[in-house]
Amino acid sequence: MVTRARTISTLLLVVAATSMVLSLPRPRSASALPSAASASGSTKPETLSSVAPQTIENPGFPAAYYYKPRSGRKMKPVIVYLHGRGGNPDEGCRQWAKVATEFGWLLCPAGQEDRGPGSRGWANDPVNSQKNVMGALNSLRKKFGKKVQLYGNVLIGFSEGAFVAQNIGEREPKTFNRWLIVASCDRYFGYDKTILHEARKKLKRVYLWTGESDGVVKESEATQEHLKSEGIPVKLNIAQGYGHEIPVATMTQNFRKAIRWLLAAK
Repeated sequence: MVTRARTISTLLLVVAATSMVLSLPRPRSASALPSAASASGSTKPETLSSVAPQTIENPGFPAAYYYKPRSGRKMKPVIVYLHGRGGNPDEGCRQWAKVATEFGWLLCPAGQEDRGPGSRGWANDPVNSQKNVMGALNSLRKKFGKKVQLYGNVLIGFSEGAFVAQNIGEREPKTFNRWLIVASCDRYFGYDKTILHEARKKLKRVYLWTGESDGVVKESEATQEHLKSEGIPVKLNIAQGYGHEIPVATMTQNFRKAIRWLLAAK
């Protein structure tokens, strides 16, 4: 009976995912991004990493991208970034490289859905996406050994990647007990509210970042309230001057303190 109930729960999740994720706002194009002056008070926007990420095989799924920590030889946490639908995982990894590698490894799995030249998606499929992400992390650990932290890591997701991150995060709270969700939505947790409730004691901190003109602002506020009701420490930043996007020109300003706050939790 338990197995049957979980199977039904999984099917409901996939059906719900299709309707929820199909209605996602489209990310802003580069031309629609706020100017560096308006977003950060500086006339010099940040640029993508000029160093290409390395790749690592992920059996059964596309190769994942990664950057090593900027310094140190001891075990470091892994910051995992899940791109949005139609995103390029190589480019996404470059966007996060400067701010993430200050703290540890940056791992960027590629969604299992091919959406054209360089573009990937997660196929509205949290079940196989979980296998994809965990496989990439295990491959990194296998390659670099105990320099790669297996538990207590940071999971970042944007747009469809936010949907995937919220689902993986609540199902793998030991591995990912710190989340940074860009454009979160409370409905992404699905119909089975017991999953997050059971994970609550393992989750350390959650940081939500949503552009003020993003169509999911109210959903992000609902996500914050839901997490608070479960006793999970959470912060919500409704970022002025942004929409449904990764703020590529101001990554350090927007996320360095957030990642530091996430990792400071004991």
